[in-house]
Amino acid sequence: MSERSERIDQHRAGAVIFDFFGTLSESASARERHAGHERVAAVLGVPVEVYADAVRGSWPDRARGRLGDLEATMRWLARACGVEPDDETCAAACAARRSTQSGYVRLRPDAAPTLRALKQRGVRVGLVSDCTHELPACWPTLPVAGYVDAPVFSVEVGVKKPDPAIYLLVCERLGVAPEDCVYVGDGDSNELPGAEAVGMRALRLIAPDHVDAHVIDPISWSGRSITALGDVLALNEPDGPQVFSR
Repeated sequence: MSERSERIDQHRAGAVIFDFFGTLSESASARERHAGHERVAAVLGVPVEVYADAVRGSWPDRARGRLGDLEATMRWLARACGVEPDDETCAAACAARRSTQSGYVRLRPDAAPTLRALKQRGVRVGLVSDCTHELPACWPTLPVAGYVDAPVFSVEVGVKKPDPAIYLLVCERLGVAPEDCVYVGDGDSNELPGAEAVGMRALRLIAPDHVDAHVIDPISWSGRSITALGDVLALNEPDGPQVFSR
């Protein structure tokens, strides 16, 4: 770490809130995302570029659940590509979508140990994820789920980062004030400025897999950062290592 490393105000966090994709999970590369689009586009019988454009353009609505469940969303995407799938084709496209999305759920090796250690220390743990229906569907099966007191999925609550409402909702569910929370994310979706705007202290996780990662919004962050999820454990260790850097 940099010689300028420092602890954050010697503050003991009451809650730590994590992003999911690119944070608790490793990032999916732009190439990997494109390969996933190719699979679904092939089932629908449309050019991958057309399908990818429909996916990108509809992200704000899909992340807020505005297009309905997965089947309704897939029919919307198909129509945006100029086709009307029959039931069999739609079901196959949904299956391809679920399969590709499940491939992006690769927990970092230190994710579960870090969350478990936080819980053992009496720290509340939250999750705020901009996502579509696939993540909440598989969430209960993930090894980290049992350590998260309040998971908040944008597709279920109808708001996405950096809307203040989604940060305040996780605080409400955790029973903590924003000022007592640390937010940890890779920085996509303008999530870090959004967290700080409601009073949280934000940390950007910087990992090697972020180099080729698919991102929704350009990431610009000059605030504090960490290079491993376990670094957050020093928040509740007054005499711990100086792991936080600007």
